[in-house]
Amino acid sequence: MGIKMPFVSEIAPDTFVINEFGLAAMYLVVGEKRALLVDTGCGVSDVKGLVERLTDKPYDVFLTHGHLDHAGGVGAFDKIYANERDFEMIRSVNADELRNYCDNLGKQGGYDVFDYSPDMVKQITKFPEMINVDDGYVFDLGGRTLTVIAVSGHTPGGLALLDEKNRILISGDCANVNTLALWGTVEEMKTGFEKLKKLSDKFDQNWNGHVGYAGMPFICSQPKTVIDDLIHICDLILEGKAEPTESNFLGRTVTGVNYGAARLVYDPDHIRK
Repeated sequence: MGIKMPFVSEIAPDTFVINEFGLAAMYLVVGEKRALLVDTGCGVSDVKGLVERLTDKPYDVFLTHGHLDHAGGVGAFDKIYANERDFEMIRSVNADELRNYCDNLGKQGGYDVFDYSPDMVKQITKFPEMINVDDGYVFDLGGRTLTVIAVSGHTPGGLALLDEKNRILISGDCANVNTLALWGTVEEMKTGFEKLKKLSDKFDQNWNGHVGYAGMPFICSQPKTVIDDLIHICDLILEGKAEPTESNFLGRTVTGVNYGAARLVYDPDHIRK
């Protein structure tokens, strides 16, 4: 008998990570006056109902990027904040593709831990109003602010959030131990990593979009070296010194380079702008 509800952990005061059956991680950040839900998961669970049990404050919904595992639950909300370069991607979220993704991660260990079914994915019948936010936009929650950082590469409109007061970075999928350069070149990925590196004195924790991936029982921030390691990997690739290896990712063969705590998956034909 597996876990039937998304697994919620308080990672800092009034800061919650919501592990949706190992499929994706969402975050609820609560201030004195408002709250912010970061990402909407796959739409496999009642995230809206869960948020409203965790806080009675009014809240906004923000997407770090437009991939289906982070935007799959947008149909439950009337309005979301995201970057306009990912709007088309969000509107393209497909229930059949989501069910396939959920089944793939279930077979990778999720079914051993969680009690869910891909059939629980809901077809989006109405997309919310989408409001564009970009680098420097600030969400004021009352006594707590979150600043948007644009970090394209994983997607065109990838965004992260910096809670400088509490020294927390919520990085989505843009800088973690298994980062995928699905859209940008290696050169562009390095630019994004260097941007985060310049801000590294402002945060101690880097929380990404897949805490407890598949059936992995990990609820922790990314290793402190991960951004430096990703920059080093980019340098190795750009200088022709990398030793790439192939691996399987969701049923397809991908190329990646490992260094330290990180792996960067990239297209060997898509290295420079």
